[in-house]
Amino acid sequence: MRFEITHDFDIPRDAVELAVLSPDLAKRMAPRLQGIEHVEQSRHSLIDGILERVWSWRADVKIPSFAERYVTRDMCAWDERSTYDIKRHSSEWTIEPRVKPSFRKYFDARGTYELVQLDDGRSRRVVRGELELRVTSLVRAIAERMIVGEVRKTFDAEAATLRDLATLG
Repeated sequence: MRFEITHDFDIPRDAVELAVLSPDLAKRMAPRLQGIEHVEQSRHSLIDGILERVWSWRADVKIPSFAERYVTRDMCAWDERSTYDIKRHSSEWTIEPRVKPSFRKYFDARGTYELVQLDDGRSRRVVRGELELRVTSLVRAIAERMIVGEVRKTFDAEAATLRDLATLG
């Protein structure tokens, strides 16, 4: 399943970008997150204009009854790895579930994150992603839509936090 999430900011790209680079972004975003038990930054390295960052997540969700046979609570934790290039104003990201390596073949999520300068000092963030669950088609269709819905909520929370950080709010 492919998806795209955009957020417009009434602030310049450079200000939003400084917020994206902030080592405090995850900590500042955490209170806004719904359905997330915990998020922490486990890596933040800015060298030669490239930010390498890892955020470790754990969801706080009730597993739907139709999925209880297939999904355990431990499967609701993951690492988000991203590499942001300041010159390109963009990044690539991947999600790595914290499950046994043999189970990782059932899930793949990756994408891009771009900051675009708009007219009148505004900017836009565009997140594009692709999510694939390799399970039965009935479970896949429902679960992928649910996951993308949660991803959207998370990026909404991040956008609000970026606004605050960029405007010292």
